[in-house]
Amino acid sequence: MKWSLAAAIAITAVAVLRPAAGGHAAPIDADPRQRGIGEQLRYIGRDQLTGMPSPVDDRFIAAVEHDVERYGKDERPAVPPPPAEGFDVASIAIPRLGVNASARRFGVDRYGRLDVPQDSRTVGWNPAFTDLPGRGGETFFAAHFEYQGVPGVFFRLSTLVAGDAVTVSLSDGSSYVYRVTSTVDYPLGVIDMGALLFGREGVEGITLMTCSGPANEGEYAMRTVVLAERVPG
Repeated sequence: MKWSLAAAIAITAVAVLRPAAGGHAAPIDADPRQRGIGEQLRYIGRDQLTGMPSPVDDRFIAAVEHDVERYGKDERPAVPPPPAEGFDVASIAIPRLGVNASARRFGVDRYGRLDVPQDSRTVGWNPAFTDLPGRGGETFFAAHFEYQGVPGVFFRLSTLVAGDAVTVSLSDGSSYVYRVTSTVDYPLGVIDMGALLFGREGVEGITLMTCSGPANEGEYAMRTVVLAERVPG
C-alpha cells in the first residue's frame, strides 16, 4: 500500500458526492475507471464534501497520465524522514474501532512514493510533508487494511462516521483530539496527494488513509480517506 507523492495524481470525478450506507460518501459514478483519466479530471473543481481544491488544465492532466503510467517503475534514491525535533508522534487512538496503535515516522521509498509501515500494527506518518499535531496544519497518517493476511490497524477505517473521535498523542505527553468530518473511498489512480497533504488551507486536522475495496492478486483498487478536524481546547 503506497501512494505517489506527485500532486498530479488527482481526485476522480467525485466533486459531487452522495451519502452512502454507513454514513460516508460514495462516488456518483459506479465505475469511474470506465472513463479515461483526462475525461474524469476535466469535471473536477472543488470536492463539495472535503473542501479540497483540485485545479485542472491540460498540462495537469498530462502529468496525471504520466504518473499513473510510470507508477512504481522509475527508481530514484530513497529519502529517509527528517530527524525528530525533540519530540514525536507516539500513538493514535480511535475508541470506536478499539484502536490504540504506536506511530512511526517514514520518508519516501526508492520509487518516489510515501513509505508506509511493513507490519499490521503500526501507523506511519511522513513528517517531511505534514505538520506535527498542535501546530495548526495538517498531519497525514497511513496504515494497512491488512498485511500478510492479518487484519491491519485500519482494517475498519471505512466504518468511521462524522463525529467519531481520534486522539493523537505525542512523546512529550501532550495529546490532541480530532472529530471525523468525512470518510470517502477513492480509486487509487486518481487520488490527489497534493490536496490531501496541503489542500485544507487554514484547517488544523488529520488525514487517515488505508486500502479498501476487493483485492485483486494482492492489490487494492481503492483507498479509504478519513478527514478529521481538531477539537478546540
